[in-house]
Amino acid sequence: MDIYQESDPSTANTHSPCETYLNTYPPQSQEQIETTKQNRSYPRTINNGKIDPESVTNERSKDDEISEEKKKKWTRFQKFTIVTMSLVNFASAASFSVISPFFPKEAGKKGASTLEIGLIFGVYELVIFITAPFFGKFIPKLGCKFMFVSGVFVGGICSILFGFLDQCPDGIVYVVMCFLTRIIEALGCSMFTTASFAIIAGEFPNEVAIVFGLLETFNGFGFMVGPPLGGALYEAAGYKLPFMVMGGFLVLCAVAAFFFLPKPDDQLPHTGSMTRLLSIPSILLSCLTICMAAAALGFLDPTYAGHLDDQFSLTPFWIGMMFLIGPGIYALSAPVLGNLVDKKGWTKSMMCAGCFVTALSYILLGPSPLASFIDTELWIAIVAQIIMGIGIGLALVPTFQDIIEAAKENGLPDNFDTYGLISGLFNSCFSFGAFLGPTAGGYLNGAYGFDWATTVLSFSLVFSGSFFMVYWVCKRCSARVDIYQGTDDERSPLLRENQDITTKYAKETE
Repeated sequence: MDIYQESDPSTANTHSPCETYLNTYPPQSQEQIETTKQNRSYPRTINNGKIDPESVTNERSKDDEISEEKKKKWTRFQKFTIVTMSLVNFASAASFSVISPFFPKEAGKKGASTLEIGLIFGVYELVIFITAPFFGKFIPKLGCKFMFVSGVFVGGICSILFGFLDQCPDGIVYVVMCFLTRIIEALGCSMFTTASFAIIAGEFPNEVAIVFGLLETFNGFGFMVGPPLGGALYEAAGYKLPFMVMGGFLVLCAVAAFFFLPKPDDQLPHTGSMTRLLSIPSILLSCLTICMAAAALGFLDPTYAGHLDDQFSLTPFWIGMMFLIGPGIYALSAPVLGNLVDKKGWTKSMMCAGCFVTALSYILLGPSPLASFIDTELWIAIVAQIIMGIGIGLALVPTFQDIIEAAKENGLPDNFDTYGLISGLFNSCFSFGAFLGPTAGGYLNGAYGFDWATTVLSFSLVFSGSFFMVYWVCKRCSARVDIYQGTDDERSPLLRENQDITTKYAKETE
């Protein structure tokens, strides 16, 4: 039977689209036809074979509900992964910040200068900035789980060892041992944070932003709880107890991760390139946003306490409470913003808005000399801290998802090799910003005052957001022009096909 043969008018509109479609091909048995019908999800028909629009809508809505249910339902191993990494993020952040209330005083007794104490704090982030890209590159060879467990274990052991450094001789020996212990602890942190981002991308490919936001919440809570917990433990039992508690908790987390964390299929040949990743303009702008958001988060560490004491004469307790507002709002808003990114996909617009909102918060916090109409009031400082927490969340939470999407769009493979490179890049940029923020903040505050220091940071954030926005708008306009005009490759096959049909029809007519 000729498959192009016209159908008999007497039989028109007596078969469903499914049957008409099947009957146009070489003959099949009735059993084959019925099997094909059952395996396909055809909508119901009425009125002599016409498709019912309501049935189509119902079928599509059911499929969407099923896909959403599958997307939201996590397996047991995914739940173990979330719990394990959340606890590790909390413990690591608390272990990092637990020394803030008492270590400067203890180090001063051992003969360390103010500069040396500051470098002991700052070298932590500097080491992560340098080493994170290398760990990201070697994830396919070492494996995500091995790197994660090893990093947590190293961090916990170094935290415990830090509690015994008060037994070292005073002077240069004590300072050198503090540096060595802190550097090795930072290496462990770089290992497990880089691996954790790769695990997130591999285990939760459709929910990267919301899982990232959830982990950032525990990270923020760790930074909030660390200083008061360290002060309480130090007052209760002296120098060693804070390090024993937090280091021991990290070691327990490493043991739990070894047994409960699933081992992903990441033993793959290394095919990625950090150079190729950094050659993508969108990723470079995302890296700039990460650095600026991390710098804004740590900018106040060496400067804000003195400003609050000079302007409002607050006690140390209330100064500590003021420090908790910004990170606390960021920690609470991160899961909400992550969920918004996963549902709407507004990565670039949220990152631009985050830069501008954070810049506004620092204008209010100064307040900036350029905004002389703003008074120096405590309630304005509190509002500025709240705005700052939201702005940093807007700028930081979507970045990891945005880098992954940009890498896929530019042809990088969707595997753990790429995830490792991206996680190492993210971790490195964040650590560089965390190192740059307090350093620049301390210098600008000493040279020009707190108000001008916050003004400089605000303008830097506006520049970063504006640069990203201009690139984003230009890219969207270029994409619309390409869609409207089309390309030569898209038009030429259609033209050739029309010419062939016309030529064939002319020959048949002759």
